[in-house]
Amino acid sequence: MNKVILSYAIWLLASPFASAQTKTIADLKPDTIKVTTGYSMNLHSDILNQDRTIMVSVPEGYATSNKKYPVVYILDAQWNFNHAAQNLAWLASKDCELIPQSIVVGISSGGEKREHDLTPTQGSGNGGGADSLYMFIKKEVIPFIEQNYRTYNYRILGGASYGGLFVMNAFVKDPLYFNGYIAMSPSMWWDNQIALQNTEKLLSKSTQLPTRLFITLANEGESMGVDSLASLLKKYSTKQLVWRYDKHPDEIHNTINYKGIWDGVKFIFSNWSYPLVDFASAEKPFTVSSKYETVVNPKIIKVPTENLINYSGLYKDSYDQIISIQKLSNALIISYNCLPPLTLYSESKNNFFIKKETALNELHLRNALIQFEFSAKDSLTMYANGITYFTAKKVIPSPLISLSDQSMSEYLGNYVASSPSYNFQIYKDNNSLMISTDLKKSKMYPIATNKFFIQISGLDLKVEFTKDNSGKIAKVYISRNGEMIMTASKSN
Repeated sequence: MNKVILSYAIWLLASPFASAQTKTIADLKPDTIKVTTGYSMNLHSDILNQDRTIMVSVPEGYATSNKKYPVVYILDAQWNFNHAAQNLAWLASKDCELIPQSIVVGISSGGEKREHDLTPTQGSGNGGGADSLYMFIKKEVIPFIEQNYRTYNYRILGGASYGGLFVMNAFVKDPLYFNGYIAMSPSMWWDNQIALQNTEKLLSKSTQLPTRLFITLANEGESMGVDSLASLLKKYSTKQLVWRYDKHPDEIHNTINYKGIWDGVKFIFSNWSYPLVDFASAEKPFTVSSKYETVVNPKIIKVPTENLINYSGLYKDSYDQIISIQKLSNALIISYNCLPPLTLYSESKNNFFIKKETALNELHLRNALIQFEFSAKDSLTMYANGITYFTAKKVIPSPLISLSDQSMSEYLGNYVASSPSYNFQIYKDNNSLMISTDLKKSKMYPIATNKFFIQISGLDLKVEFTKDNSGKIAKVYISRNGEMIMTASKSN
């Protein structure tokens, strides 16, 4: 394979669109290509005493998998559903992998009903229907979605303008029901800033708001009341409430929803790790399926050192994620995706477990026993409460090494690649080295003092550093399956 083409696939810094054999319009028949974003359906509401239109988009591969997915609920579906579904699909694709695959549900509220549906009080005379619409979403839409689709217990609510006001009203009324809230240019001015007043009441009384809140504002000035909202969040900031406020002076009121949804879901899912954790929502532990009524930690036994060494290495699971197993002292340490390193305790020569206390504090799994079984065929099986969760195969048999802070510091900095478009950076994060391009980042696993394993978009790569006569990093060589595909030099 041509090296330029291969590096193009690795670094993903060129156009995301794949080329295909060119056809003329005359070659295409009306039924040749079918392009769909999702489905639209009418759902009768007993609460509203009328039919309402909802739209649903499921992730790629949904029909052939048994996975569960978080759900993003978007208001004003008549405007926001198509671009939200497409943007979330792209951010979750193999080309990006910035968020998990998600189901997108749009709730329509157009026409003359919109102001009434999305505002919490009567205001000028046309509002006051937000609480009814919220109950429709909570009591009818969400149960319908969770009964008919494979949903993960993670929900996000997003809306713009009046829809953003609706989101903030939902946050105030029911702050723990959704895991994340996205309020884009919310109309906090409504009815003498009644939502702002209610937000302050909530913030002043609560010391724990375990959720995530993302707020944006277009070039609209202080009249929207959003700056005042941000000031309240700063005033009553808590460790439990994770929030961010972005201002976009280059956007107008009717364009902020495009930018807001894109940035909002990236923020909400900023530390997600699938499938082990609840997308970094440490505040909301969840319960996994179980064969047991109660979970008890097994008795810990001592395992021969040679067993620990044999189990060490890098594994690739059925989700195409890398699992690191490393021997440190007389224990095995597992690192998975963006999780912190966790200790594995031995219950037999080839069976290990994570203590249920750790599962709660680090994996956010309530009453869970996470077990790992190593086989003689270099495979690894994970069980959650006795139920098989995934299997993995060893891809790097040699044990990983540990690098000191001083050793890691040698590699930090910017690198100029043989092709200028593929320059990259190496930085330190949580005692690990990371390699980053404009679009991707990957953990670097040390397999020798100057050699690392990385995975970018499913491609397994090896990185080797060489030094000059003065002992400084001179060249970086990146290879795949033994074939050199790229060189780089450290910039000053």
